[in-house]
Amino acid sequence: MRAACLLLALCACHQRGGAEGPGTLEGLTVPLIASPALKVSVAGAVRNVPAVVEFDPGAAISFVTKRCVASTDVESRVKVADAFGADQTFDLVHVEGLEVQGVRLRAFQAGLFDGKGCTVVLGSDLLHGLALEVAIGARTVSFKPTRTAEAWLKDVPSGDEVQAIPLTKDPKHDWPLLAVRTLQGEESFTGSLLFSVREPRTRVYEVPARSAGLKPGLELLQGLPLPEGLSLPKSLQSLRGFAVDRVELAPGFGVSGVMVDLEAGAPPHGVQGVLGADVWGRFNAIIDVEGGVVVLHRPRTLVSGSRAQCERAGQLSEEACFEFSQRKISTGTVLSAVVWRSLPDGAHLTFDLVGGATSPCRVGLSFSSTDRARSTAHELPWKRLSEVMPTCAAALSQATSLEPSLLEEGALPGCPGTCAYAHELASGKITCECQPVHAAIDDAAEKDLLKLYRQLLEKVKSTDEREPSDPE
Repeated sequence: MRAACLLLALCACHQRGGAEGPGTLEGLTVPLIASPALKVSVAGAVRNVPAVVEFDPGAAISFVTKRCVASTDVESRVKVADAFGADQTFDLVHVEGLEVQGVRLRAFQAGLFDGKGCTVVLGSDLLHGLALEVAIGARTVSFKPTRTAEAWLKDVPSGDEVQAIPLTKDPKHDWPLLAVRTLQGEESFTGSLLFSVREPRTRVYEVPARSAGLKPGLELLQGLPLPEGLSLPKSLQSLRGFAVDRVELAPGFGVSGVMVDLEAGAPPHGVQGVLGADVWGRFNAIIDVEGGVVVLHRPRTLVSGSRAQCERAGQLSEEACFEFSQRKISTGTVLSAVVWRSLPDGAHLTFDLVGGATSPCRVGLSFSSTDRARSTAHELPWKRLSEVMPTCAAALSQATSLEPSLLEEGALPGCPGTCAYAHELASGKITCECQPVHAAIDDAAEKDLLKLYRQLLEKVKSTDEREPSDPE
C-alpha cells in the first residue's frame, strides 16, 4: 500500500459508534522504533495488541491490518487513488483502543490492508492540525500544532543551516508535492515529487528522467572511453537506478551520495516520483503538510583542510559533528547516532560499557565514506549477536549505559556501510548489523561509478579542447 488520497466512498453502510479516547498526540514526543535506516514508526497497541504505528499526513484516511481489529465487519468501502498505479478499493473497518505512549486515541474508521502483525497508518483524519518534528540524532518524533513557516523558523537553532521548503498540493488528489532537482554530471532533471513520511527511498519515473538526459545503471558509461582492462564491481551489473551527484530541494540546498531508484514507465497522474527518507532524513525535519511547508535543518559545518567543525549552541567544535542518544530497554540499550559532517574515508566509534560484567568484546558504530548527516539506530544486543556472540550479548544486556570512547577515521573492515558492530577480543571475530543495501549495491560501489564517470567526462572534455578547429 502506497501513499494515497481519498477519492470516493462507496456502499456506505451503518456508522457504528464507539467510545472516543480522551487523549491526543499533540504535545507527545515518542521514540522511533530502532532501525538502522530511518523509519518514522513508533510502538503502540490496539486493545493491548502490540502495534507498529506509522504516519502518512498526506493520506485522507488511515489504514490498518486485520490483526489490529476485533471485527472485520465492513462499514463501508472507499476508492483510493495511487500516485504510482491503478486506483484501489479498500474495506473500511472500525478501529477502537489505539494507544501511543499511554495516550488512548479516539475510535476511527480505517482502510483494511494486508500486512503481517498489527500495523496502523495514521492519515490526515487522525493527524488533523498536527505537524511532525523528526529528530534524527535522538530518533524521536514530536507532534505539534500546525504553524506558519515563519513561526517554525524561529524555533530552529540559530547556528543551523536551514531551509523552509513549500509544499504544494496536487490539484485533483491533494497529494503533498515539492519540486526536486536531480543532477547527474552535466544533466539535470527537475520534477514534482510526492513528499512521503513512509517511503524509505527516493525514486523518479524513467520516461521523464531519461528525457532530461539522466542515464540509469551502467548506461551512464556508454559512449565514454573506458580504460583498457577496467573491471567494474559485479554488484553494479544489477544497478537499475540513477547514480546521481546531488539531489537539490532548493537552489544550492540538498544532499549528495544518494541512489535514486527508477520507477518504470511514465507517471499516470503527473507526479514524477517520490521523495523518501533517504533524502529528507539527512536533516532534522519539521513536516507540516497542513501548513504547506517542510523545514529542514542541521548544524552548520566549517571545513578547513582535513578538519571539520560543527556549530551547536553557538560553539564550533569537532565533537559537535557527532550526536548520540541512548535509552535503556528491558533487553539492553537502544543506541542512536548521527554524523553531521561528511566522512570522506568513513569512520568508526568504539563505546565503553558502563555497569554489569566485564565485556569480552568491543562494540561500536561504523560509517562508510558518506556525505553529511548519516544516522542510524540499533537495539543492543541485536538478534544475531545473541546467536553468534552470546557472552558479548549478555554483557550488553547487563550494561547500564554506553559511553563513547575512541573515534578512528576509516570504515571498519568487514562492516560495509553504516553498522553497529561487535568485535570479540578472544577470537578476533567481528559481526555487524548494517543498514540495508539496495539490490546488494553498497555506497562505495555507487560512489566509484560516479567518480569514474566524472573522470571519463573530464577526459573527453580535455581531448575536445586540445583538438584544433577546422580551417576556414
